[in-house]
Amino acid sequence: MRKFNSSMFMQWVVFMPLLLPLAIVSGAFEGVKRVFEQASSDISDIVEKEIIS
Repeated sequence: MRKFNSSMFMQWVVFMPLLLPLAIVSGAFEGVKRVFEQASSDISDIVEKEIIS
């Protein structure tokens, strides 16, 4: 069995509260950006179909 590494544990304790919210915010931002890109693509497709019809 491996020995408990207290230094590594302290790094996780210190940096996890910083990294986790950053990852959540980054993921949420990417999701919102993707939704708006898809919505604008869908709207432009609808507009093009209406112009052609």
